[in-house]
Amino acid sequence: MRVIAMICLILGPLIAAPVLALTGRPIQTATTLLVVGPMNGLPDILHRAGGRPIGPTRAPFALLAVADDHPESFPERLKAEGAWLVLDGAIAAQLCGV
Repeated sequence: MRVIAMICLILGPLIAAPVLALTGRPIQTATTLLVVGPMNGLPDILHRAGGRPIGPTRAPFALLAVADDHPESFPERLKAEGAWLVLDGAIAAQLCGV
């Protein structure tokens, strides 16, 4: 039990730091967004919210997207359609070394 507690104490901050960096910054309008949601439903969520995916690949639970119109309300539309989390895609790209 002590070993598990020690691992959590060491790994917890290492895992939390990138997540806090992503979520701590307000989303800018007209930027690329990182959309996190259900693996099979994410393209449909994006389409219904009025956006399109960008980039050559996508992660299992996330994709980079831009709005086709009204970018200022795009994050709210994504959440209303079922996205779990909408983050600033520029920060995600920086963390990934792009």
